[in-house]
Amino acid sequence: MRNLFAALALAAVGFFAPAQAADDKATKPAASLEELDKRLAGTFAKAKVPGVSVTIIEGGQIVLTKGYGYADLKTKKPVTPETVFRAGSISKSITAIAVMMLVEEGKLSLDAKLADLMPELKYDNPWEKTDPIRLVHLLEHTAGFDDITFRHYLLEGKDVPLSDAVNQYGPYKSRWKPGTMTSYCNAGPVIAGRIIEKVSGQRFQDFIATRLTGPLAMESAYWTREPQITDRLSKSYKDTEGNEEPFVEILARPSGSLNVTSKDLAKLPLLMLGRGTLDAKTYLSTASVERIERPESNDGARAGLKYGYGLGNMVYAGKKGVFHGHDGGIDGFVSKYEYAPGQGAGFVVMANLGASEVFTAGEEIRSYLERNFAEVKTVAMPLAPADLEKFAGFYQSITPRQQKLAVLESIFAWQTARAKGGELEFNDTKRIHVGNNMFQKTDKAVPNIVFVPKGDEMLMFTPTGADRKVPLPELIGKAAMAGVYLLALVLSALYMLLWIPSAFMGRLAERGGVTIRLLPWFA
Repeated sequence: MRNLFAALALAAVGFFAPAQAADDKATKPAASLEELDKRLAGTFAKAKVPGVSVTIIEGGQIVLTKGYGYADLKTKKPVTPETVFRAGSISKSITAIAVMMLVEEGKLSLDAKLADLMPELKYDNPWEKTDPIRLVHLLEHTAGFDDITFRHYLLEGKDVPLSDAVNQYGPYKSRWKPGTMTSYCNAGPVIAGRIIEKVSGQRFQDFIATRLTGPLAMESAYWTREPQITDRLSKSYKDTEGNEEPFVEILARPSGSLNVTSKDLAKLPLLMLGRGTLDAKTYLSTASVERIERPESNDGARAGLKYGYGLGNMVYAGKKGVFHGHDGGIDGFVSKYEYAPGQGAGFVVMANLGASEVFTAGEEIRSYLERNFAEVKTVAMPLAPADLEKFAGFYQSITPRQQKLAVLESIFAWQTARAKGGELEFNDTKRIHVGNNMFQKTDKAVPNIVFVPKGDEMLMFTPTGADRKVPLPELIGKAAMAGVYLLALVLSALYMLLWIPSAFMGRLAERGGVTIRLLPWFA
């Protein structure tokens, strides 16, 4: 009977699970910078991305800065190396560097308690006595806070100080013990930015300009739209039809408001490639750079998964190399920077349309940069079938970015791990065991999954979150709930076909009207 229930659950969940993507034939990396340039131009043109700026680094030097398309479709103003884009969440990398500068000076500690740093900030942490929120949790997204909601994205004001802004991005409540699990939250770095202000005695943007972007000669770097860059700022677009997105002066400057050219932003990966030193000036120690790149404040990292989200810094595993950096997106703009420590290679891509092809171009550049890297020799450590079977099952996220989405995710969002032929397949992709319950893809240089037993549960940590293995009875129940939900959705739609004609003929006024009949669909 148990096997029958398992089979039924497998079939039901399989219906709602994402379909396996067809494997594309591997494309060889571009053989030269000229070929890469042509490929990028073709990618952007085919996707109808209005304008893109690209900067590429090889041998620790910028070897290409080029604009593609238009900064303004109406006037046909071309993108040039001087065109300013919005960097979005790449701002978080700058904020983390600023924090580490103050840490090196002894003015801050990553382990400092938020309650001591900002006693005026109201937040709710049920575990505060034993597991207080610390500065590191704000930068590594391990405080357990909800991510900002739609209403927060509507907040704007160029002159609103961070002292006021931090209070508008609440309420702040830890959903689990701080320092145990990662869930991306745009509010954390805003609080960190305010802490920088309190410790330094300067406005956030002034501290950054004085200590970092100014000395780095990032002359286009501004956190608000200023006269110095207004004429150089690209338009941004909602779609390929040329409909413009409005420019919003967000309050969350430390999290996402940096405006900059791609060639100036390239100073960031150059600085990190130099291990904190650029053009003979040291901004950070090598130890601080390595700490920025390494996550420490979640249970997955403590279990050995050292490649993930560090201090405003994310890992991107290539086929041969390990790249670090960050993505960004705001008001139609998207951006990305990456660099490979020890390889002198990196890139920046900035575009004025949020198209997935922009990130595909980033993968194309990464592939080109690592074409001559040494092959990574992964040492597999096979597990006995019985040990491998412990990890098999269905997993669901326990770290949603917003708790209000948890119910829907618990019904419809599934990931699968299968023990097959002495190997583990996760979401139908083969993974190699490399020791300590860590697994990596066959075409990647480092692991990105670690399984951690916790009591009777099996948890799975990824670079940006955590999942738990769902017990069989719960699995069956959720599969049934999903089926009932979809059935109700279909029936309510069919019911609409019956009463809509009656509504047009005026027959519903005495029987409750239209609104009451719309409730099942909205529900």
